[in-house]
Amino acid sequence: MTTFKRPRNNCGNCRIKKDLLLGRTKLLSKQRQEVSHAAYTGNAKARQQLEKLNQETTAMGLELENIQAAIAEAQSILGAARADADRAAERAAAEQLRDKLKQFKELGEVLDDCFVDFRSAALEQKKLLDDIHALGQAAPTAQQYRVYCEIAFKTAVQQTPFWSQDFPAMAPNQRKSFREICNSWVEPIMHRINALLGDQQEAA
Repeated sequence: MTTFKRPRNNCGNCRIKKDLLLGRTKLLSKQRQEVSHAAYTGNAKARQQLEKLNQETTAMGLELENIQAAIAEAQSILGAARADADRAAERAAAEQLRDKLKQFKELGEVLDDCFVDFRSAALEQKKLLDDIHALGQAAPTAQQYRVYCEIAFKTAVQQTPFWSQDFPAMAPNQRKSFREICNSWVEPIMHRINALLGDQQEAA
């Protein structure tokens, strides 16, 4: 705003002066008309008055030209100031955009890393489930594991921009996290194991 203040004020001041000069020029024209007949019919006083009005009219005309030039220059300066401000705003926006794009790219890498970890953890957990089954613990079954992990996956995705109509909306009481699901399976089994190991220790 400060960049435009001076040239805009100058332009406004020049327009005010121009309006005043136009008003004065109009008045001078009327006064010349009033004394012209007398001046050209031998009235010396009217002749002197007319010459004075002519001189002032000429001066007013030159002053109007000067004011018009000043207005044009003020508009040129104002236009240049606006162009400079536009370029500065464009540079500032470009710098912000560059930073946003850099962050956008970095977050893309973070998401890839998250899915690499997700895949690695999922494969390792599935192998552990096979080991659990091999040790005689039937629950959770492979089918239960798949269904509940799908719920957990959808719960996680539903809270992101990646959610789409491909995934039907889930009510709050349907949503589960991987931690909640794993704890619901592990804790009762661990409780039985601890009870069993406790009995064996007492028997020993």
